[in-house]
Order: sequence, then C-alpha cells, then structure tokens
Amino acid sequence: MIWLEIISIRTAGAIETERIFEICGQCCQCNPTGQLLKLIVYRSARYETDISIHLHWKSDPGPGSILGLEVISALDDLGLISHTSWVKQEEFIAGVHSETTLAKTTSNMDTS
Repeated sequence: MIWLEIISIRTAGAIETERIFEICGQCCQCNPTGQLLKLIVYRSARYETDISIHLHWKSDPGPGSILGLEVISALDDLGLISHTSWVKQEEFIAGVHSETTLAKTTSNMDTS
C-alpha cells in the first residue's frame, strides 16, 4: 500500500531552515528496508521558515515510520512540528479523474 508521511516544521530563522535541509540529506541515505519510495522537501512560497517534508512509503501504513520519528526527534529543537500520515486512495470519486488519467490527458493536450 502507498502512504504519505508529512512532517511540517515552522522554524525561527534561516539558520534552523538550513539545518533541516542537512538533516533531510542525511535521512535520504538511510532506507534500510527499501520501503521509502521518495523523500521530497517543500518550502512555503510565502514563508521561508515553513518547511514540509514528504516521505512516500510502500508498506503497511501506520501513525508514522521509524525514520519519520527519527527525523522528528532530530528536528525537535528547531521549531514547531506537525506530523501526519495519509493513505493513498486507489479508488476515486465519480467525476474526478485519477492521477494516471490526468497525466494522459495533460500529455495529449501538449501535442500542439
């Protein structure tokens, strides 16, 4: 099953933000089970000190992963943290296209 773990943090300043990027770089190298599909880091378009770390997993979902909890522990002194888990829904609501359908539609539109 595909699931997403989101760790969001609001830091006090640029020094803390740079430290978050360093920690995320170290975490990318730690995937002993091979279940981490990708790690993506976002910065708020409005506030440079708001960071969101997205861990994409292929495993049984839970309230959080060991790696996610380790990241939270490493970030604990750098700011306010929010931690959530999301499960990918394979079904989609009638009238709303799935991710695959949207990708095909977009690529068909780009042929002009």
